[in-house]
Parts: sequence; structure tokens; C-alpha cells
Amino acid sequence: MPAKLLARHSLKTRITLATLSIFMISIWLLAFYASRMLREDMQRLQGEQQFSVVSLVAADLNQELGDRLKALEKVAGKVTPAMLANPASLQASLESRLILQAPFNAGVVAVSAAGVAIAEVPRSMGRTGLDLSDREHIVGALKQGKLTIGQPIMGRRLTAPLLAMAVPIRDAQGKVIGALSGLTDLGKPNFLDKIAGNAYGKTGGYVLVAPKTRQIVTATDRRLIMTALPAPGTAPLIDRFVEGFEGSGILVNSLGLENLSSAKGIPIAGLYLAAGLPTAEAFAPIQDMQQRMLLAAILLTVLAGGLTWWLLRRQLAPMLAAVKSLAILATGGRTPSALAVTRQDEIGELIGGFNHLLQTLGHRESALNESERRYRTLIEWSPEANAVHRDGKLLYVNRTA
Repeated sequence: MPAKLLARHSLKTRITLATLSIFMISIWLLAFYASRMLREDMQRLQGEQQFSVVSLVAADLNQELGDRLKALEKVAGKVTPAMLANPASLQASLESRLILQAPFNAGVVAVSAAGVAIAEVPRSMGRTGLDLSDREHIVGALKQGKLTIGQPIMGRRLTAPLLAMAVPIRDAQGKVIGALSGLTDLGKPNFLDKIAGNAYGKTGGYVLVAPKTRQIVTATDRRLIMTALPAPGTAPLIDRFVEGFEGSGILVNSLGLENLSSAKGIPIAGLYLAAGLPTAEAFAPIQDMQQRMLLAAILLTVLAGGLTWWLLRRQLAPMLAAVKSLAILATGGRTPSALAVTRQDEIGELIGGFNHLLQTLGHRESALNESERRYRTLIEWSPEANAVHRDGKLLYVNRTA
């Protein structure tokens, strides 16, 4: 391809570059808009699906906790004031209640009205005689007379994270005379393993959070158990979850990973369950599509450039041929003749107009030559002497001179 065709002043080059620029800008704007809209739609759909799953799991946990409270309440209803006054009798009664052994892997403790542990199963835990009156779940049962699930705490004897709950023990008149507490050791296999033992997607997982203390109770990622949430203001969506928002959104978790997360409350315990899926996995199809769109845009750009160049060369071929013909005529000293019109389009009209101009110039040249011939004849045969000189040199004289 001649170098002059690639010059900046080449019409084909300018039109090709302008066409490519418009094409590329349009393609990339369309790709950006499509990928953005697709990401928003996928985030909404995946968020709805994720929230549905979290809601089902949260409802199941709420039922599990409710069943454990009911089991405690059922046993507490069998405890009499006489049994509370006789710890040995109460101990024997608790040991006979097999219903309590499976739900609470850290045991069950009966406390007096003063909040002191007077009986427990199993006895090996060594909690008898401990003052538990400062524990949240014990306070709720003794002081407020309601079924209470406390915030996760570190056990004094087990030195392990515990989830504790308690129900009041009442006398015949309904007065609270003690409490029965059930404990779950989160470091051992327990009913919350359905959260910690399952992943969400390939790389995502669940977290159970105590919003009151901004603490993670348990999680699929064991590194997060009993760790604190990011400080308020660090992750706005987490702050909304803590405040009671139930829904989906994008957040950066404690490990610094951007996640698509959904949260659902567990009202019976004042906790909430959240599921998180890294956006790298959630939006992987969009990233693959963007790469394919990039490749397609590059191929389309090359194809459009080649086709534009070929079409321009084909369309401008008559004009280029006319330019070459004029250049040959100009160097040959011949009178320009009419150029061939091969197509009746804009270029054909341009060449036709040029041919009309050549015809007009030819008529004018003929008239000028005729006028000059007559003038020469008049001067040459004039009876008066005529001479032309310049700078002392004689240039012309007629016959008479």
C-alpha cells in the first residue's frame, strides 16, 4: 500500500479513522452500559435468592432455639419448691431427664432465687456453688420472669464460647423461685453446625451475629468465631444489619473481601444470620462476558477498519483515476480532454462538472486565439510603422516599420 495513502491529509485515512473512532466509542459505551445493567440485575436476582436461603435457615434456627427453650420450660415446670430446698433431690431429677442431655452439650444448671447454682448435669462441669446472678440469661429468668437467651459469652469453667438460655422456675402461685439454664458449647459439635459446617456457593459462607455486642457467634469460616464486627462506620451495610435491616447488599467483610451479603433476624434470640458470597464468584459470569465482549470489540474494530478502507478505496477510485489523468496531461503539455465518467454518483457529478469547466475554458481559449490572430494581422499589415522595444532593445517591428 503506497505510503501516501496513509498520510494524515489522505481523505481515506481521515474518514477511516473517524469511522473507527465513532464505532469504537459506540461499542465500548454499549458494552459498559450492558455490563453495568447486567451486574445490577444479577445483584438483585442473586440477592433475592440469597435472602430466601438465609430466611429459611434463620427460621430453622429460630425453631431449634424455641424447641430448646420449650424443653427447659417443660422440665422447669416439674421442679417444686421442695426440690429447690433439697439439692440432692433436684440433682437426681435433672439426671433422670434425658430430654435435656442431647440439646445442651455443655449441660444444664439449676439456680436458686439468689442466682447460685445448686444442681447441674453433668456433675463433672463443677459449676455447683457458682454465683451466676450476673449472667444475662439468669437475670432475665429471675428478675423479669421470662424465657431468655443470653448473648454469647466465655464460660468460666470451660473457657470456651457458650450460648446460654434460661427459663424461670415458679411455685404454685406463679412466683419465680429459681431458674433452669441450658448451655451450648460452641467449640464442640452442636446444633449450630448446620451453619458452620456448610458453605454458601463455592467460596461463601454463613455467620451468626449478636448485634447487641457486635460479635460473631459462629461462622463457616472458623477464624471468625467470637470475633468482633468492624467498627461502626467502617461497613455501612453491616451497621444496617446491626440496626435490624433485613435484606441484601454489597459489603467488605472482616477479612477485607467484597461480598454479596444478605441478613435475616432470629427474633427469639436477638441474633441475625447472614450469608456472604464473594463478588468475584457471584459476578464471575459478567467478568467472562466482559472478556468476550472485549475480544469481539477488537475483532469488530479490525473488521470495520478493513471494510471501511476497502469501500472508500472502491468509491474513490474514479476520482483518483481522474487525478492521475490530469497529472499526465499537465506534464505532457497537451490540451486537457474530457475525463471519463464511470458512475452517476457524487464523484461522477464532480468529474462531470470538471469536464464542463474544461469545455468552457476550451471555448475561451479558442476565442482568445482568434482575437490574437486578428490583432496580429491588423498590426502586421498596418500602413503605419509600429515597433516594440524594451530597455533599448528592439523586440518587434511590423512590415511598414
